[in-house]
Amino acid sequence: MKKTMVALVLIAIVSTLFFGCAKREDAKPATPVAAAAPAATAPVKAEANVTVKQEVRTVKPDYTIRFAYYDAPTWPSISKLPLPEHAYALVFKSIVEANSNGKIAVDLYPGNALGDTKATMEMAMSGGIEMVTCTGTASSIMPELQVIFLPYVFKSDEVAWDFFDNSQLWKDMAKTFEEKSGLKMLSVGQNGTRHFTNSKRPIHTPADMKGLKFRVMQSPIYVKMVEAMGAAATPLASGEIYTACQTGVVDGQENPIWNIAANKWNEVQKYITLDGHTWSENFIMMNSDFWNSLPKEYQHIITIAAYHAQNADRATEDLASRVLDFESVKSSMEVYVPTSAELDAFKKAAAPTYDWLRGEVGNEIVDKFLAEVKKSEANFGY
Repeated sequence: MKKTMVALVLIAIVSTLFFGCAKREDAKPATPVAAAAPAATAPVKAEANVTVKQEVRTVKPDYTIRFAYYDAPTWPSISKLPLPEHAYALVFKSIVEANSNGKIAVDLYPGNALGDTKATMEMAMSGGIEMVTCTGTASSIMPELQVIFLPYVFKSDEVAWDFFDNSQLWKDMAKTFEEKSGLKMLSVGQNGTRHFTNSKRPIHTPADMKGLKFRVMQSPIYVKMVEAMGAAATPLASGEIYTACQTGVVDGQENPIWNIAANKWNEVQKYITLDGHTWSENFIMMNSDFWNSLPKEYQHIITIAAYHAQNADRATEDLASRVLDFESVKSSMEVYVPTSAELDAFKKAAAPTYDWLRGEVGNEIVDKFLAEVKKSEANFGY
């Protein structure tokens, strides 16, 4: 009885904090997978074994933000906690709608409901939607963004956070990106530290990578990094990873631990090497014309909501990759942690990636970026 009462109380608390969201069954932006405001609800099927609710709004909003992102809305039905982008979306939606008294509505489109990352970024650029999350895809518009994907450049999460939160260089880069793309950087969440997995053999040193084929993100620097380490790289959309690994199109892939567990790639991969070669971000961006059309008080509400949501995204990824999903990966894969000497060998092998990027974007931006990272390291005693 006592356990039942505790469960009911927890459900009540969660219900007041977050609004439901559901996965779309078509690709029309006019029919969101999630709407806002606590009101009469009807169940909407999100994905297998997941039932969520779509609300009927009782307040007519002045503005609607359609927000598309990759992560699925599995929580709370079949997940221990929200996936990082979905955590961002839930917190952002809750704060924006509550603080605007329903005058700003946030419709959520999780699980690539409107298309892959490239397609939804282009939709946000054209004004087809107002808000989007992406990672390496943004570098196709501004190649200089690839500096943040340099291998082994961020020693830890907190160093990366400090760079994105406090660096003037990053503020300048975000402004330049907005001028090129028409997308305003609202905040930077955490996709996580990326590690190599494969189905062939344990990887202890770069020599073990020779002859293997790895799926990488659709960003040139990832291809160059893997090739520098002696392996072959195949850029593929994330939705193709499971089948590509299962059928042998690739031998391995590289991703954060939470993403491996969430997408069940550990079912088709046997070995994981925790080398942490890249810190991967979630760029959260809003159409600039839409942003500029908002009253100042609404811009302030969105800014505050983005700050809270960014922290939720980072904390969720941290907890998943370090604790909850790590247990799942550890129980189903052979985990290897490189020694200091082995990690140095990986860094040395990946070093030509730096030279390649200098040739692509110039020495100045690379040197400025590395100097800013050193400042962030110093702030945490490295």
